[in-house]
Amino acid sequence: MMKTTSSISLNPNRFFVLLSLLFAVMSTNATSVWAKSKISWSPEIGYTSEEVDLSGLLPEEQQKILTWMNTAREAEEKKSFRKALKLYKKVYKKYPKNQYSPEAYYRTAQIQLRRNKVDKAFEAFNTIAWVYPNYGSFNETLGEMYKIAVARLETYRDKIFWVIPGFKNTDRAIQYFERVVAIAPYSDYAPLSLMNVAKAWSDKNSDTMTIYALDRLVTNYPNSFLTSDAYLKLAQTHYGLIEGPEYDQRATEDAITFFEDFLIQYPENPNVDQAEKGLSEAKNILSLSKLKMGDFYYYKRSKYEAARVLYNEAITIAPRSQSADTARVRLEKIDTIVGKTEEVSSEKTPTTEEIQERARKRAKRKILGIF
Repeated sequence: MMKTTSSISLNPNRFFVLLSLLFAVMSTNATSVWAKSKISWSPEIGYTSEEVDLSGLLPEEQQKILTWMNTAREAEEKKSFRKALKLYKKVYKKYPKNQYSPEAYYRTAQIQLRRNKVDKAFEAFNTIAWVYPNYGSFNETLGEMYKIAVARLETYRDKIFWVIPGFKNTDRAIQYFERVVAIAPYSDYAPLSLMNVAKAWSDKNSDTMTIYALDRLVTNYPNSFLTSDAYLKLAQTHYGLIEGPEYDQRATEDAITFFEDFLIQYPENPNVDQAEKGLSEAKNILSLSKLKMGDFYYYKRSKYEAARVLYNEAITIAPRSQSADTARVRLEKIDTIVGKTEEVSSEKTPTTEEIQERARKRAKRKILGIF
């Protein structure tokens, strides 16, 4: 039998509206993003820092680092990006514990973004988040990482021969979102990232991984504004796995569970009508499956009690469905058949007196020698 096609439309509009609002909040320029940093730079005096240096470096080493940083920033302002990147790399590679190292990573990330090298920019931001979480605003670092992951998923394409746009790298986008979750599992970006991971796996037609990502979202972030969407998406994904009433109904039962959870927990959600429709269709399929199983015991095995149980289940699951109406007709027929069988059986069953009389006759025959 052909796979059941869901009539439920997956409406991503709400998700992308919320995503757009998030980007609007995060869209601040580079100077304001790091306003809380104690490190500042101006063309006139170069880099200055209010932080106490705890790296244990000699004064001449600290001066060398400051010279590299100022020279690199001047090269960056003149768009000599290669020279700037080389000097910034010297700072964070040779003196990773120095106070200017996270700033060198940050400037590297900004240059790579200007060069459209989003993967290298992501790695720089990732290092800041892992190694230097106290640098600037940790939440803004996550925001930059998240934006790059979204770009990887939605718009960014690698270049073939540095010119021709290639395909989107969905696998890398998934990796980036998972890194955001791993770095900051309690941040607002974690459920957002998991929702995007689910979307990415859905685009790759991997229902198992889609369900896994959504299940992590609803389990770990029950209070997120995305949890209701995740419940509905879980139900719809399970519904899409239904192959028909003749097949295993595990996916149908899971779909019913998540549709019901959604309706119980989010009765005011604007997608309630969609969930109710999906729940009704899933129950109709499960009810039809019970009907067909009952028909097997009824017509093929004459197991009327087993058929009766299954027909009753079909009615209980979807009492207003066509399957339930058919099951009621079948139950009436079973009652008639069982009733007639009991009448015939009662007519053929001898009474106690008849049994005793037959026993006396057999005893009399034995006494007379008649065998």
